[in-house]
Amino acid sequence: MTPTVRRSPRGSLASRRRGALATLVLAAGLLLAPAGAARAQVAGSIAVYPTSSSLAVTGTRQFTAYVPISPNTITWAVNGILGGNAAIGTISTGGLYTPPRTIPAANTLTITARSTAYPTSVGSATLILTRPVPSVWSVSPNRITTGQFSISLNGANFAVDSQVLIGGVAVTGTYVSATKMLASSSAAAPGTLQVAVRQPGPGAVTSNSVSLAVVAANIGVTVAPTTASVMLGGSRAFASTVTGTVNTAVIWSVNGVSGGSAVVGTVSSAGLYRAPATMPSPATVAVRATSVANPAVLAQASVTLVSPVQVTLTPTAATVKLGETQTFVATVTGTPNTAVSWSVNGVAGGSASAGTIDATGLYTAPSVMPQTSTVTVRATAVANASSTAQASVTLTSPPLPPVSLTAARFLEQSSFGPSPATLARVQQIGIDAYLDEQFGMPETQIPVPAGNGMGELRQWQLSNFTTSPDQLRQRVAYALSQIVVTSSNKLVYADEILPWMRLLSQHAFGNYRDLLHDVSISPSMGKYLDLARSMKPGMAGGANENYPRELMQLFSVGTSRLNQDGSLMLGPGGQPLPTYDQNTVHQVALALTGWVYRNNAYEDFTGPMVPLAANHDTSAKSFLGCSLPAGQSAPQDLDGVIDCLMQHPNMPPFIATRLIRSLVMSNPSPQYITHVANVFAGVNGGARGDLKATVRAILTDPEARNDVATATQGRLKEPLLQTAGFLRALNGSFSSTNGLVYLFDHLGQMPLTPPSVFSWFSPLYRVPNSALFGPEFQIYSPSEATLRGNVLYAMLQGNGGGDTTVDLTPFQAYGNDMPALVEAANQVLLYGRMPPEIRQALIAAASPGYDAKTRIATVLYLTALSGQYAVQY
Repeated sequence: MTPTVRRSPRGSLASRRRGALATLVLAAGLLLAPAGAARAQVAGSIAVYPTSSSLAVTGTRQFTAYVPISPNTITWAVNGILGGNAAIGTISTGGLYTPPRTIPAANTLTITARSTAYPTSVGSATLILTRPVPSVWSVSPNRITTGQFSISLNGANFAVDSQVLIGGVAVTGTYVSATKMLASSSAAAPGTLQVAVRQPGPGAVTSNSVSLAVVAANIGVTVAPTTASVMLGGSRAFASTVTGTVNTAVIWSVNGVSGGSAVVGTVSSAGLYRAPATMPSPATVAVRATSVANPAVLAQASVTLVSPVQVTLTPTAATVKLGETQTFVATVTGTPNTAVSWSVNGVAGGSASAGTIDATGLYTAPSVMPQTSTVTVRATAVANASSTAQASVTLTSPPLPPVSLTAARFLEQSSFGPSPATLARVQQIGIDAYLDEQFGMPETQIPVPAGNGMGELRQWQLSNFTTSPDQLRQRVAYALSQIVVTSSNKLVYADEILPWMRLLSQHAFGNYRDLLHDVSISPSMGKYLDLARSMKPGMAGGANENYPRELMQLFSVGTSRLNQDGSLMLGPGGQPLPTYDQNTVHQVALALTGWVYRNNAYEDFTGPMVPLAANHDTSAKSFLGCSLPAGQSAPQDLDGVIDCLMQHPNMPPFIATRLIRSLVMSNPSPQYITHVANVFAGVNGGARGDLKATVRAILTDPEARNDVATATQGRLKEPLLQTAGFLRALNGSFSSTNGLVYLFDHLGQMPLTPPSVFSWFSPLYRVPNSALFGPEFQIYSPSEATLRGNVLYAMLQGNGGGDTTVDLTPFQAYGNDMPALVEAANQVLLYGRMPPEIRQALIAAASPGYDAKTRIATVLYLTALSGQYAVQY
């Protein structure tokens, strides 16, 4: 039952949430009605959006209509056919158009929206159906000579009837697969040809084009470098370039001798020249490359042989982690001057991006991976600048230590998300010891805002979710707050809602009976569900049934009788058996009369409510198989009601199911519920209602600790858990003075302000188009999903100013190492469970980033938006 709001500056949020069901889809570019569209009109023009567009038959198109007519209901038609048909496509009552499998000959369609009130009022849009657009990524070879040629096209969306266009003209083409085609043609002259693929027929489309270079068939050979100095016994690589023929092979020779000789030096088939050990005469030799296709065509380099000043370097190759060091030793022979100068990638002394090296040969790797992970350390003889030795250094990113999936999943369930510190703690001492530590941790005290404003209290709560050390208590209190609900949509001042908040925190590890008793007489509940001044029937009023009804329906036993495994007890006809009836509500309401604010004041929130004997109904009461004798006081009747509810067989499975869904998963097995319900019931000798034992049972049950996700495992994270968990994962937090609270109103979960006594979402809500329970999906509309992404992105970019903090320094080493960066995000946010498809998609999306900071933010942002992170597995 939704409470009546007596004093609220903002009005009830319930009406704004009612019916707001959505799918788990990230939506972007949502169409909004033009300004003024909310004003009702008798008649007017209907506008359909988008007004003109095209659509490949593999997709769908959502149409919306601006209807300035009252009532504003419409019907949708395709080419004048209501709802369309299989030949031209169909359109749903919500405007979702689905193309036919085959494009009609007339592929330009008219989508119309017609007013049901004024059939002459019609709006229309034009939609052109096309075939899926092919893409051409590359052609091989991409350089040909004049005359006949054959090429291979690589791309996507190729079809059996696809045509290859070269220079805009269709040529002989062969379909191989959706990503490969072959084509043959001829080129008359040098230049550039444009290659594309066309899908013919109705809805014809043409791909992008790629360039195919055509060069003359004249053969030419060049050698690089054209001159070089090589020390005796040394080597130098030469490269050849052959043009005008597809045969680019050359024969290497030295002084006209194929392969060279021991006297003048040798050259390999790859162009590597090795100088002789002794000086020939003359001291200059010719290294020549001769075209195999035309032996009359050749090019050569002049090599001057010099007596060696030899430099050797130890080691010649090394692997160095970012930020670490490696010592290199240079040895110079052939000269009394053994000094060397050091460089990294040709820069004397190195640089911050590639690493530095000092005069002693100590190389220090950079802290951030450069664009190329291999650098060259070179020692050059001071006596002869042409005498060098070099070593190849492979830089590696120091990997983040693998995150324990077991510890991370446990912390997702027992806190507002794992942080580096809590992960380390659980891995150090284990789950059982960590639970003991959390159960014994002092309670974080809730402050009274200086201005008694709800805004300050909400700011504190957001900060507390991310910073409090007693995370288990805070998470359990948060779960209890969605069972025993109040809201600032009626308790509009901080001091009104604080008693309820403190009771949830104090009793989080206590007994559920004590919680129900103390909540029943708390002034917060007295105002929120109208128990304050509920009085015996008479001239002055009567028993208020609001709190008694919710006490049973939502706080204790539920509306239908349950088996111990949480399943419904069924009666005749297979219908659920009710737990109670209206007479039960009336009897409990009579038993709970007589409570007033402290000092019988108008609204006093400084202490629990007190009994006023004159207002209490002292008649005998009977309900749920329990009897209260006549003549009892208000406290005695309250105890009797609480004791009756606590002994009701529904209480253990009802509370067990609610707590499991809030902490661990939305669809626990009957065995899981039975185990927790038995612990709550004290079946094995424990106290009935022991929340500490119940929480331990929930978190240590084999189903909760199964690290291999099943098809029904997990729960969608609501906005408060997703954002708080994201900040904690990045060693960050909400500040206690943050200005972001208003954003959670847009996200469907304003802190301390659920829209009704059923909290932010119904505990019985199911995943759309599924039999599975998924309460949090009720506030996951496309617009709210998009806004979640905006909030996460702002946190990463620091756009919130001092509202939030994140620590991205652990990722800085990987800013230019995409595989390592993605793996770091995988460990921090997904605990090593990232699918290969997402890994590759992230690398592709982040690689073009402007700088390392951009790439880090992109990877973390997209990982946080993924379903793998949005769902707590």
